[in-house]
Amino acid sequence: MGSPEGVCDALNSFNMEKSSIHFENVKPTSQSHNLRQRTFDYVRKELTPLNKSYGNMTPHPEVIEELKKIIKEKTGRSAQAKAKFLIEGVFLFKEEHSDAELVEVVKNFGKKFNVRLKELHIHRDEGHYDKTTNEWKPNYHAHLVVENINRETGKSVKWDKEDLSRIQDYFAEALNMQRGIKSDRKHLGALEYKVKKEQEQLDKIQNEKLAVHNKRAFEIQGKVFTEYFLKTFIEEERNEYLNYLKSHPLGDEYFKILNEKEKQKSKTLKYKR
Repeated sequence: MGSPEGVCDALNSFNMEKSSIHFENVKPTSQSHNLRQRTFDYVRKELTPLNKSYGNMTPHPEVIEELKKIIKEKTGRSAQAKAKFLIEGVFLFKEEHSDAELVEVVKNFGKKFNVRLKELHIHRDEGHYDKTTNEWKPNYHAHLVVENINRETGKSVKWDKEDLSRIQDYFAEALNMQRGIKSDRKHLGALEYKVKKEQEQLDKIQNEKLAVHNKRAFEIQGKVFTEYFLKTFIEEERNEYLNYLKSHPLGDEYFKILNEKEKQKSKTLKYKR
């Protein structure tokens, strides 16, 4: 797998000054990514304040459950297992585009193509450093989340090839950018897939690091606090803390570690005797 910088190099060189938008089903991590609720290696944190988010930030699972009820109410049938309730499109823009202009472009898109807009996330903090000049190469883009279910009919929004082509035309014209040619679609799809897999891998590594770090931190903190409480505080406070430990998600594992250490300690003492 290539590095995030390599993927960005490919995207930037391919998409420079070209408009592009393709919709896919939202991922479980989409909202936390778009709102920067997690840390990413390819993001400059000092630029994150330049990002802007607009719309309804209700968690995706809640909206999906609401849309399932609408489908059942309007059609009398349960939603299909493969149904797409929320879809997300990523489109490029230029540095000179203002947030207000991008919001207006998206609002007009919703009206023109009769879709309900949910979220718009404008990202100005992603990119890469040129390997030769070490110059920062920004990747200005925005994430657009729309509902893929018509709330009046309970049916999925259907876009054919002609509609998708018109959507491409719309964003190119509205953003005053060159439209990506149709022959580029396959190549762009491969790049988007590579970026997606790269992000998933980074998310996995980040989550694993956090899990290990939090587990170790809890173990150390728990042992120090326990010893401090047992030596310092009154019985009522000690019991309150120990009860909290028992109810903590990592409590069982923590006490298991302590028990193993006690058993090992007992074996060592027995051997010395």
